[in-house]
Amino acid sequence: MPKAMARTYDDDASATTGLAGRVFAVARRRPVDTLAALVAAAGVATILVNALALQQGRHPAALQREAPAQHGARTDAAPAPQRSELVAQIQEALLARGYYDGAVDGVFGAKTSAAISAFEQASGTAVTGVASDRVLAALLVAPANAARVAPLPPRAEPPAPKPQPATTGSISAPKLMAVQRALARLGYGPVAIDGKMGAATRAALLSFERDRKLPQTGEPGPQVLRELKAVSGMALE
Repeated sequence: MPKAMARTYDDDASATTGLAGRVFAVARRRPVDTLAALVAAAGVATILVNALALQQGRHPAALQREAPAQHGARTDAAPAPQRSELVAQIQEALLARGYYDGAVDGVFGAKTSAAISAFEQASGTAVTGVASDRVLAALLVAPANAARVAPLPPRAEPPAPKPQPATTGSISAPKLMAVQRALARLGYGPVAIDGKMGAATRAALLSFERDRKLPQTGEPGPQVLRELKAVSGMALE
């Protein structure tokens, strides 16, 4: 039995030696092809080693896909607003002077900016709407509980004057009708006999006063009535 095993080992050694000899002989005959085969075999071995090594970790493509998602998660989160002691003092001063009705939290926002702009406009300084040491100093010297000055609205055209209704003045409508009849008889007209103190009646009275050298009033006063009664001969009752 040991002799048989020895022969087997000798046969294997002979076979190995013979295979190496044949490979060496081929390499000597075709060195270029042999070199190319060795390079290809080395490349295949490298690929196999890399594939086996990557199975122990994570694939680079998966890492690349996850990287943008993680980056987006960081950028989507909005930073917490920062509290400023200067802003808090300005808000408290604006609140005391009637320009601000929000929370004194030290966080600068649109409401605080609008209140600063209103104070600057009311105090006659440049309107910036920005929290600054200058604004705080101006607020501290301003009187507390000051009435907030609202911006002036655009100037509108004044409404057209409404026509005043005709009046009878200090005399009754029947007596004014008698005056109108007297004026019409004397040629001051045309005058409507309606007992209303209209434009035509006033113009007739003015003409009568001018002709009689009386003060120009356009009203049927006592002096006008006496003169009108004397000239027309009519009873103005």
